[in-house]
Amino acid sequence: MEQQPSNEPLFELQVDYESGNSFSETSKWAKFLSIVYFVCIALCVLFTAFASALIIQALATIMPELASVGGVVVGIIIIALIIFTYLTILMYRFATQVKQGILNRDQAIFNEGVKNLKNYFLIYGIFTLLALVLNVVGFIGKLF
Repeated sequence: MEQQPSNEPLFELQVDYESGNSFSETSKWAKFLSIVYFVCIALCVLFTAFASALIIQALATIMPELASVGGVVVGIIIIALIIFTYLTILMYRFATQVKQGILNRDQAIFNEGVKNLKNYFLIYGIFTLLALVLNVVGFIGKLF
Protein backbone atom coordinates (compact mmCIF):
# COMPACT_ATOMS: atom_id res chain seq x y z
CA MET A 1 0.00 0.00 0.00
CA GLU A 2 1.38 3.38 -0.97
CA GLN A 3 1.69 6.03 1.75
CA GLN A 4 0.87 9.63 1.02
CA PRO A 5 3.64 12.14 1.84
CA SER A 6 2.83 14.23 4.91
CA ASN A 7 3.25 17.55 3.10
CA GLU A 8 0.46 16.90 0.60
CA PRO A 9 -3.07 17.88 1.65
CA LEU A 10 -5.39 15.06 2.65
CA PHE A 11 -8.34 14.87 0.25
CA GLU A 12 -7.03 18.10 -1.30
CA LEU A 13 -8.60 20.09 1.58
CA GLN A 14 -7.39 23.63 2.17
CA VAL A 15 -8.56 26.48 4.35
CA ASP A 16 -10.78 28.82 2.34
CA TYR A 17 -11.86 32.34 3.33
CA GLU A 18 -14.94 31.24 5.30
CA SER A 19 -13.05 28.53 7.20
CA GLY A 20 -10.16 30.90 7.87
CA ASN A 21 -12.60 33.50 9.18
CA SER A 22 -14.20 30.89 11.46
CA PHE A 23 -10.80 29.72 12.72
CA SER A 24 -9.74 33.33 13.29
CA GLU A 25 -12.87 34.03 15.34
CA THR A 26 -12.42 30.76 17.25
CA SER A 27 -8.82 31.64 18.01
CA LYS A 28 -9.90 34.97 19.50
CA TRP A 29 -12.30 33.23 21.88
CA ALA A 30 -9.78 30.50 22.69
CA LYS A 31 -7.16 33.12 23.54
CA PHE A 32 -9.64 35.04 25.71
CA LEU A 33 -10.68 31.88 27.56
CA SER A 34 -7.12 30.71 28.03
CA ILE A 35 -6.12 34.06 29.54
CA VAL A 36 -9.12 33.90 31.90
CA TYR A 37 -8.12 30.32 32.82
CA PHE A 38 -4.52 31.43 33.48
CA VAL A 39 -5.80 34.09 35.88
CA CYS A 40 -8.06 31.54 37.61
CA ILE A 41 -5.19 29.07 37.88
CA ALA A 42 -2.96 31.76 39.40
CA LEU A 43 -5.67 32.57 41.96
CA CYS A 44 -6.08 28.86 42.77
CA VAL A 45 -2.31 28.48 43.21
CA LEU A 46 -2.26 31.46 45.58
CA PHE A 47 -5.25 30.10 47.47
CA THR A 48 -3.68 26.65 47.72
CA ALA A 49 -0.35 28.11 48.86
CA PHE A 50 -1.91 30.20 51.61
CA ALA A 51 -4.75 27.89 52.60
CA SER A 52 -3.10 24.46 52.45
CA ALA A 53 -2.50 24.45 56.22
CA LEU A 54 -6.13 25.46 56.77
CA ILE A 55 -7.33 22.70 54.43
CA ILE A 56 -5.31 20.10 56.33
CA GLN A 57 -6.51 21.46 59.69
CA ALA A 58 -10.16 21.50 58.53
CA LEU A 59 -9.93 17.88 57.38
CA ALA A 60 -8.49 16.91 60.77
CA THR A 61 -11.28 18.77 62.59
CA ILE A 62 -14.18 17.53 60.47
CA MET A 63 -13.02 13.96 60.02
CA PRO A 64 -10.28 13.01 62.51
CA GLU A 65 -9.77 9.63 60.82
CA LEU A 66 -8.69 11.51 57.66
CA ALA A 67 -6.24 13.80 59.43
CA SER A 68 -3.26 11.98 57.97
CA VAL A 69 -4.43 12.41 54.35
CA GLY A 70 -4.64 16.21 54.40
CA GLY A 71 -1.34 16.46 52.57
CA VAL A 72 -2.62 14.03 49.96
CA VAL A 73 -5.65 16.25 49.35
CA VAL A 74 -3.41 19.27 48.84
CA GLY A 75 -1.20 17.16 46.55
CA ILE A 76 -4.23 16.16 44.47
CA ILE A 77 -5.23 19.83 44.18
CA ILE A 78 -1.71 20.70 42.98
CA ILE A 79 -1.71 17.85 40.42
CA ALA A 80 -5.12 18.98 39.15
CA LEU A 81 -3.81 22.54 38.78
CA ILE A 82 -0.78 21.30 36.84
CA ILE A 83 -2.96 19.27 34.47
CA PHE A 84 -5.37 22.18 33.99
CA THR A 85 -2.41 24.51 33.34
CA TYR A 86 -1.13 22.17 30.62
CA LEU A 87 -4.58 22.04 29.02
CA THR A 88 -4.76 25.83 29.11
CA ILE A 89 -1.31 26.09 27.50
CA LEU A 90 -2.51 23.81 24.70
CA MET A 91 -5.56 26.03 24.15
CA TYR A 92 -3.41 29.17 24.13
CA ARG A 93 -0.99 27.61 21.63
CA PHE A 94 -3.92 26.67 19.42
CA ALA A 95 -5.22 30.23 19.50
CA THR A 96 -1.91 31.91 18.75
CA GLN A 97 -0.62 29.44 16.16
CA VAL A 98 -3.85 29.20 14.17
CA LYS A 99 -4.17 32.97 14.05
CA GLN A 100 -0.52 33.36 13.08
CA GLY A 101 -0.85 30.62 10.45
CA ILE A 102 -3.89 32.31 8.90
CA LEU A 103 -2.36 35.80 8.95
CA ASN A 104 0.98 34.65 7.51
CA ARG A 105 -0.57 31.99 5.26
CA ASP A 106 1.80 29.47 6.82
CA GLN A 107 0.35 25.96 6.62
CA ALA A 108 2.95 24.44 9.01
CA ILE A 109 2.13 26.87 11.85
CA PHE A 110 -1.60 26.45 11.21
CA ASN A 111 -1.25 22.65 11.34
CA GLU A 112 0.73 22.87 14.58
CA GLY A 113 -2.07 24.95 16.11
CA VAL A 114 -4.69 22.42 15.04
CA LYS A 115 -2.50 19.64 16.49
CA ASN A 116 -2.53 21.48 19.84
CA LEU A 117 -6.33 21.60 19.69
CA LYS A 118 -6.42 17.86 18.95
CA ASN A 119 -4.17 17.15 21.95
CA TYR A 120 -6.32 19.42 24.12
CA PHE A 121 -9.46 17.47 23.29
CA LEU A 122 -7.65 14.13 23.55
CA ILE A 123 -6.45 14.82 27.10
CA TYR A 124 -9.75 16.43 28.08
CA GLY A 125 -11.62 13.40 26.68
CA ILE A 126 -9.45 10.97 28.64
CA PHE A 127 -10.17 12.81 31.89
CA THR A 128 -13.87 13.00 31.04
CA LEU A 129 -14.00 9.24 30.48
CA LEU A 130 -12.07 8.67 33.71
CA ALA A 131 -14.53 10.87 35.63
CA LEU A 132 -17.46 9.07 34.03
CA VAL A 133 -16.08 5.66 35.00
CA LEU A 134 -15.39 6.82 38.56
CA ASN A 135 -18.92 8.21 38.86
CA VAL A 136 -20.49 4.99 37.59
CA VAL A 137 -18.33 2.90 39.93
CA GLY A 138 -19.25 5.20 42.83
CA PHE A 139 -22.93 5.00 41.97
CA ILE A 140 -22.82 1.21 41.75
CA GLY A 141 -20.90 1.11 45.04
CA LYS A 142 -23.61 3.13 46.78
CA LEU A 143 -26.31 0.83 45.45
CA PHE A 144 -24.75 -2.21 47.07
